[in-house]
Amino acid sequence: MAVETPSLHRWRRRIFRFGIWNLLYRFWMDMHIEGWENVPRSGPLIMMGNHIAAVDPVVIIYLFTDSDIVPMAKIEAWDQPVTRYFVHHWGAISVRRGELDLTALKTAIKQVEQGDVVMLYAEGTRSTTGLLQGQEGSVYLALKTEATIVPVAIWNTHDFPQAWWRDVQRHSIYLRFGQPFKFKQEGKRLPRDQFQAMTDEAMYRISHLLPAEWRGVYSDLSAATTNHLDFDLKWEPPSQDLPQRVTLSSDAVEQLLTAEPA
Repeated sequence: MAVETPSLHRWRRRIFRFGIWNLLYRFWMDMHIEGWENVPRSGPLIMMGNHIAAVDPVVIIYLFTDSDIVPMAKIEAWDQPVTRYFVHHWGAISVRRGELDLTALKTAIKQVEQGDVVMLYAEGTRSTTGLLQGQEGSVYLALKTEATIVPVAIWNTHDFPQAWWRDVQRHSIYLRFGQPFKFKQEGKRLPRDQFQAMTDEAMYRISHLLPAEWRGVYSDLSAATTNHLDFDLKWEPPSQDLPQRVTLSSDAVEQLLTAEPA
């Protein structure tokens, strides 16, 4: 079921952000962010990240008060009452995994064109063992919308929600935004024979932001190329201030990145 973004969703999202603040940020999470300046103020814009836990898009959604982040979610999310309520009323885009879901891609294109920021997970599913092979739909979406892509890495959410309920303490969550880029394209013809190579290059940009133990199949950074990526972009950083309970500091992030894998 593909969900469009009517104006009705705007006020619902404000209510959700209020709830996210009170349920997650206020009592459970200490957010550490690096690279906030890499998020362009205006679009068209796509965020492409790794996916560890169901809470990942929720964490990111709260940060942006000046624009709406519309996540692409697996269609199975509509089968569970709790997640169905959230994804339906937020206006998420349902995706059928394991196939080229053209309906989902067309909906995502429309979202980007009307000014929303689409959050996608090219792995196609969650992984608590590190990055999985990226799927090609993200390249199609980016090329059709001519959108800028911001790579996003999140970690330390893998124990949600079991350990969060059990432990009476705050949890540190780490989030990094990488250098924006676009996929290169010559002419109007989509380079479908190069989609996987382009996807892998984008996935390596996410891997570069993660601690070594979360890089998965993209662990060998020496194999990363940028033949299909264009970094020669100009953008203005976000004008909004980060919400409360968010630390804009690279110290804690860098310490984790340079530590030996557990």
